[in-house]
Amino acid sequence: MNKHDSKIWKHVVGPIRGAVGETDFDKKIVKVDKAKQRKKVEYAGFSKKENTLINTERHELFHVKHPKMHEKTIRKITKKWVKRAGAKSKRKIYRLFQKKQ
Repeated sequence: MNKHDSKIWKHVVGPIRGAVGETDFDKKIVKVDKAKQRKKVEYAGFSKKENTLINTERHELFHVKHPKMHEKTIRKITKKWVKRAGAKSKRKIYRLFQKKQ
């Protein structure tokens, strides 16, 4: 992800109807529902173990970076990224989705 992309897009934490995360290309908003993540449910082909907050956040950011990429492909590269990423990379993404008070 380009460092300028995070300034253009708004990262929101809040309730989403039906999904765990969503990307709105018209309004340039990436939204993640942390409450559903805490329940640890099996969702959209992800096992309970793979359905983590970092997985959802990174998945939505891949949608921003590659809007025409197929959903199945994004799931595969997200899974690989989460396995390989270090703590510093993960913290950077967590910071994007912190609730601002």
